[in-house]
Amino acid sequence: MMYGLIPMPKHYKEKNEKTKVFHTINFSTNEALAFDPVKLGKMRFWNFEEITFTVNEQSDQAIDVVLRVQSEVPEEVDRTDLYKKQGYTLEVNQDQIELDFIEKDGFINGLSTLKQLIEETGEQSFVLKSASIIDWPSIEKRSVSNTFAWYAGYGRLGFDMQLWGLKEWKEYLNICADFKINQFNMCMYGYWPFEFEKYPETELKNYPVDVWNQESDNWITVNYVHPNISNEFLTELFEYGHELGFDFFAYIGLNSYNGGYSSLNKEKRMKLEEGSKFVNDFDSLCLSDPSNIEYISDSIQRVVALGYDGIDFEESEESFWFCSCDDCQENFVKDRTPAEAKHHANYYLLNILYKKIKEVNEDCVVGLRAWREPPLEKTEEYLQYVKSQIPEDVVLFWAPGLYVSKNEFPKWVEAFGKERIYARDSEANSVSSTMGRLYRTFESNVLRPEEETNHQFINNDIKQHIGSVELGVKGINGYMFEWYGYFIHLYAHGYYGWGSKMEEEEFYEYAVNAVFGPEISQDILYILENMLTIHESQMKIFPTEFPFLRNKVETRDIPTIEAAIADWDTIQSKIEKVKEYVRHDHRLAIYLKHFEKIEIGHLRNKVIYQLSLASIQYDNAQTEDEKIKYLQLMDKYNEENFDIVKREYFDVNPVAETGTKACMIPYHELKRVIHNELDPANKDEEQIYLGVEALGWLWL
Repeated sequence: MMYGLIPMPKHYKEKNEKTKVFHTINFSTNEALAFDPVKLGKMRFWNFEEITFTVNEQSDQAIDVVLRVQSEVPEEVDRTDLYKKQGYTLEVNQDQIELDFIEKDGFINGLSTLKQLIEETGEQSFVLKSASIIDWPSIEKRSVSNTFAWYAGYGRLGFDMQLWGLKEWKEYLNICADFKINQFNMCMYGYWPFEFEKYPETELKNYPVDVWNQESDNWITVNYVHPNISNEFLTELFEYGHELGFDFFAYIGLNSYNGGYSSLNKEKRMKLEEGSKFVNDFDSLCLSDPSNIEYISDSIQRVVALGYDGIDFEESEESFWFCSCDDCQENFVKDRTPAEAKHHANYYLLNILYKKIKEVNEDCVVGLRAWREPPLEKTEEYLQYVKSQIPEDVVLFWAPGLYVSKNEFPKWVEAFGKERIYARDSEANSVSSTMGRLYRTFESNVLRPEEETNHQFINNDIKQHIGSVELGVKGINGYMFEWYGYFIHLYAHGYYGWGSKMEEEEFYEYAVNAVFGPEISQDILYILENMLTIHESQMKIFPTEFPFLRNKVETRDIPTIEAAIADWDTIQSKIEKVKEYVRHDHRLAIYLKHFEKIEIGHLRNKVIYQLSLASIQYDNAQTEDEKIKYLQLMDKYNEENFDIVKREYFDVNPVAETGTKACMIPYHELKRVIHNELDPANKDEEQIYLGVEALGWLWL
């Protein structure tokens, strides 16, 4: 069996029998359907190419699926609106299957569940587990946010998804559809991943990247072109996804990282006060400059023209400063705090862009992720005020819940209405993506998690989704900024976003078993839950603020690190076992890349454990000779770690085009500070920040 039931149907009764053996699914219907069931059948059974589909062609090798368009909603249903749009009823018997639905999306969801009941009995022969099912979602829009060009030119080009072409995107979309996800939010921060004739300099095209050449043991410079520019595929991806009921949103900055414009035109940026301590001065444009408004407007209209169904604007997170130019002081600041000035300027911009979007596509949904700075708990009066500042049908992709009391989210729902809430704060995967490809999903992966400021772990994503279902809002959003190695995040978004209910720990075991089967699931779960990840920035010598992991390694952590070292071989043997298992299963082989990436992180962990112990010894060294000894040891392990990194990943070097050096791989900054201590006469004073997204999070 390839898949178990993720998400769980609302009403499910297993009959403890199997259907007859088949290799063809025959749709039997007298209905005048508004879609081609064979086409959709092939799309939904994308990884069962052995199964053929027919309509009204009975045969001994076929299982009949009787299709009926329902006129009434079953009495068991508590959300008739959602059942009508996406619900279905399945009756799987030994010789025949009945699939009832009202709309096309209900038929698609029924097929996805039917596929999860399949079992292989031999070469090109299958049976289905018999069951009675009535099912519908609790949430209409179940989205995942993916990296299409995230911080491209500002941070890292190499987030796994933004290196994909159409083939990889379709495979990922098919997997998401298997788990009843129905919306993609394509994150585009930085140089644009599409052709832009009016501003060709802002395209993610011919961007120089130094990559490690293993063949000759040196760095070589290549000019990177985003796959969607070298061979445009968005159009086909949209067409394919729309057939399966997907919406596509562009996830972009409202006034941040919009193309490479602010790097190429530094004079257009918001102006920092002279002598300011803030470094996040390169992502936002001065909104008192009419040419900047024109550029952002042109960019957004170009994005909408690509065919997106919606736009999700994200407000930048500056909270302590705002543009100091005379015009902005007059237009936006006056007696306001910097955070208030930012909001005031962004209301002005959003209202302009809203009109620009509707000029291109009146039906394009406009979303907003805003008001994220402290205090995170807002008053009812404040929420009513900000509501009045934006167009009345703008939907929200941010409604707090993680860092605040349970009373906060209902206030937002009450203020804006359920239909306008599309997402809460479910960022466990996106925080993991800042870790330079080190694994971080569960609290058990992190050193002293209870002492950390940021608690973006998968269990809190789950709580956010459960809360959304309880209040019956329009949508949930799950971040999927990294895919390889982070499949369990997708299972959680699909499972809890649909409205399924299960305790967290029980769910992890259930989900892994449902996908991979009982023979290997315990090994997989052991790997995922027992890998201890220590980020290189957690050495006390490391000066750069990294808000996602603030604990520094110290003497009391030695037993934990030594336990991880003792367990390392066990985890490695399980990784090798799992890789072999999925490699030789033609359904599960799509997961091989996941465990290859996990293994790379695990290999790095082995070195970083030694780096951590050396760091602790350095911190407690009593003599200069001891300090030098452990600095040299740290330098050795830092290089060994980077030997793996530069060999395995696409882009791993600092980006300085903005004027501020940044890199999501901590190696370079750690090397700088170690060498400064070893050779104080030749200090390098230029700090390398840990990824541009961290700069805006310093208020956490």
